[in-house]
Order: sequence, then structure tokens, then C-alpha cells
Amino acid sequence: PCIALTEMVEIETISRQSSAVVEETLLSLAAQAIAIGTVARRELESALFGRVTAVFEHSLYLEVNGSWICLADANLGFGPLTVSVESKYGREWIKSFSVGRLVKLSPVDMSIDDSKIISTIGIRSWQPPKRPAWTKNSLMLGLRALENLAQAKVPAEGLARFLFESPDRFPSSEESRAAEHSIGILKNWLKKCFEVQLPITLYKEAVAKLLGLGPGLTPSGDDFLGGMLIALYFCGEKSVQKQLYIQVESLLDSTGPVSSAHLKAAALGEGSQSLHQVLNMLLEGNETQLELGIDAINQIGHTSGWDALAGVAVVLRKLALTSRSV
Repeated sequence: PCIALTEMVEIETISRQSSAVVEETLLSLAAQAIAIGTVARRELESALFGRVTAVFEHSLYLEVNGSWICLADANLGFGPLTVSVESKYGREWIKSFSVGRLVKLSPVDMSIDDSKIISTIGIRSWQPPKRPAWTKNSLMLGLRALENLAQAKVPAEGLARFLFESPDRFPSSEESRAAEHSIGILKNWLKKCFEVQLPITLYKEAVAKLLGLGPGLTPSGDDFLGGMLIALYFCGEKSVQKQLYIQVESLLDSTGPVSSAHLKAAALGEGSQSLHQVLNMLLEGNETQLELGIDAINQIGHTSGWDALAGVAVVLRKLALTSRSV
């Protein structure tokens, strides 16, 4: 997939920094883990085994101590739940995994039936980029650029139409019609929180109608809420974010384990590298790189990247109505 230029540079840098270990390892192993997200590292540190729960063309999921982590082709980019893997044999390493198989985990590798599949020697930690300096004007510039650049790219499915200031200009999907009332409640709630500069209790019903809304491992409604959680945390609105996550956390049983894991990471302010990069670009008003960033968002799941970006945009638009900046 096409990913943002800065992310591609970061992947190449990590690859080069690991090359001394990787060159020797690839002689005997199919693949090398080059980067690991914070959540994945925490889960793997104390684990001896994991079980394969889902396998896709570019990635797979392991259940480890009741939590889910993702092993993914490095070209998909980095994230909190992700172990990014590269191999001189392309994605052949994924074929070694099948649903239900037990994977042995050690400090130096992952293996199946005593056959080493992935080396973890030399793996580097990934964390989201830091928040840039921004002002109300730079944010407004970023949001205007998003409106202009996304119009021709936005998918008809999912909740992407809500990233625009006037969503009614775009066709509605089944998911967006079902979500419209709840998103309206969330917008009004954000507006009140930012105006009085205090967290206000959120009605659970608004969140309940979004969680689990849509198809896939991470439904559109979940991705939207995840985008909101990340943007609120990242922009320093942690007390407001806490009120939102209280309701999300109480309803996690109504969605699947993969989505639940991503929402827990979002509560810590962490999402995909691509989403964080676009969030930074919007705050800075970085029009130059934004189109590449949007193209990277377009590569995340079916509509997951767009749904999460819509949640981010809803938060940023309400935040831009205040005069505060960080």
C-alpha cells in the first residue's frame, strides 16, 4: 500500500538500523520483526504463548493473555498493537500461521512447532509522534485543506462524511444514517465541554448506538469513537476524553475483541502511525504533506482509516471554535 512519505522514511530508517542483525537473521529465518507498538510490547513481555485468531493477506492477529496483538507486513505502517515484520521473501511468513495454531513466544523469536518463523532480535519500540506546536489559525488552515483534499477521495460507505463541516453535502450510507443522531449528540456535548472548559457527563445511549455499528473486525462506529478518543487525548483534553471513555469502556462487551483492543489503545491516545501523522498535519496546517497523509488513511482497512479520521475531525472542529491553543 501507498503510505505517507514520512512514515515510509521512518520504516526505511528502522530497517537500516536493524540491518546488522537482520542480514544474519534472514539467512535462517523467514522474517524479522523491526518495530513493536507499546501495547504489543507490554503484552508480549510476560507471555510464553499466543494463539492465532485471524489471518489476512497482509497481517494476522494473536490472542496473548486475553489481549489481541497484530503481526503485520511493515508496509502497513506502525501502531500500538502492531509488531511490524519484513522479510526478503515478501509476505510468505504469513502462510506459516493458521487460525487456532499455538505460537511459542520468547525474547528472541516467535516459533510454531519448534520452527522459528519471526526473529525479534533488534526490534525497536514505536511510539506516536509528539504533538506539534499549533494555534487556532493553523488548525483552521488544516481543516480547510482537509475539506478540499478529501472531497474527491472520501468513500460513500462508513462514516467518512462526518469529517466535513457540512456532511449533508455527501451521500449517506446505511451506517451514517444509523449514526447521525448519536454523532449530533456527541458534537453538542463537545461544544459544551469546550465552552465551559469542564467535562460534562455524556449520555451512554449516544455511545451505545455507535459501538459495534458496521461490519468488520473494527466497525465504523468503533473507529469513529477511537478517533475521538485519540484526538481528545492528544490535544490535552484528557478530562473530556475520560468522560467519553467511561461510557465506551462500560460497553466494550458489545463489540469484538480486536476493536476492543484498539479502543483501549485509543484511550491511551494511541492509534495508527498514519492517523497520528494526519492529526499532526491538521494541527500544524501542513497542507503540503496532507494529501499524502490522506492517501495513507485510505489504505487502512475498508473504511477504518476514514471512520477514525472523521472522529478526529469532529473533535478538532469543535476545538477550533475555542481560542485555546497548545
